[in-house]
Order: sequence, then structure tokens, then C-alpha cells
Amino acid sequence: MKDILRSLKSIWKLILLLLLTALAFCYAMFQGGFVSWFLFYAFLPFAVYSILLAVYPLQTFRAARTLSKDQFSAGEILKGEITLERPFPFPLIYIIAEECLPSGLKQTAADQPARKLFILGFRRKAVFTYTVQSMKRGEHHFSRIRIKTGDLLGLFEKEVTMKTDKTILVYPTAFSMGYRHSKPQYEQGASASSQRYIKDTTMASGIREYQPGDRMAWIDWKATAKRDSFMTKEFEQTRTHDAMLIMDQQASDSFEPMITFTASLAKAIIKTGAPLGFILLGTELDTTPVQPGEKQLQTIFRKLARVNPEPSSASFSIWEERMASQGGYRSSNLFIVSVLTMELVRKLEHRASYSDLKLYFIRKKNQLLTQEEEVLLDRLNKRGIAAEAVSEGFFDQALEEVKSL
Repeated sequence: MKDILRSLKSIWKLILLLLLTALAFCYAMFQGGFVSWFLFYAFLPFAVYSILLAVYPLQTFRAARTLSKDQFSAGEILKGEITLERPFPFPLIYIIAEECLPSGLKQTAADQPARKLFILGFRRKAVFTYTVQSMKRGEHHFSRIRIKTGDLLGLFEKEVTMKTDKTILVYPTAFSMGYRHSKPQYEQGASASSQRYIKDTTMASGIREYQPGDRMAWIDWKATAKRDSFMTKEFEQTRTHDAMLIMDQQASDSFEPMITFTASLAKAIIKTGAPLGFILLGTELDTTPVQPGEKQLQTIFRKLARVNPEPSSASFSIWEERMASQGGYRSSNLFIVSVLTMELVRKLEHRASYSDLKLYFIRKKNQLLTQEEEVLLDRLNKRGIAAEAVSEGFFDQALEEVKSL
């Protein structure tokens, strides 16, 4: 409907322009004299140009977008370049080119504008750059570049929007923090699992014959002297501490700080070499299996970049059922929430005896706890579930020591 109205409006303006030209000619014919003909010939170029512009296909322009990179961290600067080209050099007095930024990206006064005025003339190519500072976390879709032009009389204004799809991912900010477990777990007496093991060279559990590749520091010289052959110490094997991050997606004022804390905690755990899993409690249960390494961290960061607030009651029930069917996870379960309710506390209490649980309650900077929230945190701690409130700006203090429950 809008296109039809725009076409009718253009036709009406063209008829009006032709009518004005005819009136100017009739005035010159009947009035005669230098002034009347001068007015007619002075008006004629503007009229002819406006008519030609009315039929000029602005759709012949081709637009290309180049961005500095495809993946960013929150707070980084995006630099974009727009290139406009056309095959036919029609004399355009001006064009206004504009990058239609995604709704999640906002420019500030310090940015180079994403809109530029060109006195194009006969040139076939125009290029301009823009910046976006302090980008917000999320997945941002660039889809349109708009160009606009018009005539000197202001009768005809032409506009065309060109589709050029591009998607960038802005990862959440992650602070550097320390992470460690206070109690190692040893292979002896532990149940079988798929977890990795590493040697604890501080605890010798026996001796064996020397094998190629053993370090000289591991040789037991007393046993070697007794047996007249090289004997090597055997050590306890320490089980790596698997961790499972479980983040609640309920909407709150502290949702973005919670994303930042989760990213920082994930980075700290992966940095220790410990395997890590990730669960999002949203409309559905989104599970990332436990894995070690940087590739796992990138997977978690991609999910954190795209995550949006969602109700989580249904997926929490699914998590409970899975916990019950598996008899609890062997991994330490680290809950990260920005909304603390009695329902959540009761569910955690019910599962406290089946798994190691710890809860981080994330608050915005300078946001105080309510009396109800203080009572709920105290209740969890009394039931053996380590629970603490973490304020934005003090995330590093929350990870000075993560105890094995």
C-alpha cells in the first residue's frame, strides 16, 4: 500500500512540474520581452533535471559493507566502511548514504556518524566510514543501507534501501580472576568416572622399576641402592575437578552483570585446565556437555553472547528430573542467578545431598539486598549450600577461593 501511495505521489509531482513548465512557457509567449523569456529559460534546466531525476533508476546503485572484524568483545570499537557504486554517471547533485544500524547498536557524539552527505556529480563511486564505540553484548544483524537524493526544486526525493546482510557477535566482558579448589580428590577410594587425572608429585604411593621418560627427580635412591637397579616413585593421581555452570535466564536489572560474571567464572575455570559444562535455564534446558579447553570456552561465550531473558521454571524442573535419574552429577554445580526466590531455594535444598552445590546471587553495583534475600541466603548456607551475594564491581573477590563442598 505504501509503495502505491508513493508512486501516486511521484506521478502527481511530475504532472505538477510539467504544468509549471507549461505555464512558464505560456507566460513568456503572451508576455514577451527579455524578462519573461529569461525566467522561462532559467527555469527550464531545473525542470528538465527534475524530470530526468524522476525517471532515473536509483536501484542501479550497488552497496558493499566492510567491518573491521566479525567477533568483538563488549566495549570494543567497531569500524565500518560503506562503498557505493553505480554503472551510469548520471549527474546527481547530492546523495545521502546511511548505514541502518541494528537496534542493539547506538552511536555516541564521539563516533563517526553512520550517515554521510556526498556532492556526487558524475562520480560513480562514493566511500565513507563510521564507528560504533562501546558495543553491547549480543548478536547484531546488519541488513540495510539506505541512499537518498533529490532535485533543487524539492519536488522529487528518491530513496532506495539495499539489502546487505552481515552478522557480528559481541562477546560479554570477562574479567581475569583466580579459581581453585581447596580440597584435592584422589584416585584411591573414588568411584570410576570419565574424568581426567594428573599426578600429584607431593604424595608418593609406591615404587616401580624405572621406565624411559621418567624424570630423574622421581627416582627413589634408597630403593635403587637396595635392589641394584633404578626404581621410580609412583604418585597419587589427583582427579581434575569438573564444574557445571548453571545460569538462570530470568529477567532482572542484574541480568547483564550476571552474564559478565558467568563469562569471567567460565574463563577462570577453563584456565585451570578443569573440564567445564554449561546449562542455561530458560524456556528450554540448553546443555553444553563437560569438556576442557579453549574450544569449550568459545562455545560457552557464543551462547552467552546470544542469550536473552526467558522464564526458567519449566527447564528447572527438567534439570531436577535429570539430577534424580542420574543420582546427581559428579561435577560441582555452580548456580548463577540474578533472581532469588523461595521456590529456587527449596529446589536446591532438595538436591543438596545428591551433588556439590554453590550459588552466586548477582546484584547490580550499589544494589542492596532485601531482608527476604538475606534470609534466603542464610537459609542455604545453614543447609550446607555455599551461597553468597556478589555485587557488580567485586566479581574478583567472589573467586578468591571456591571450596569443594
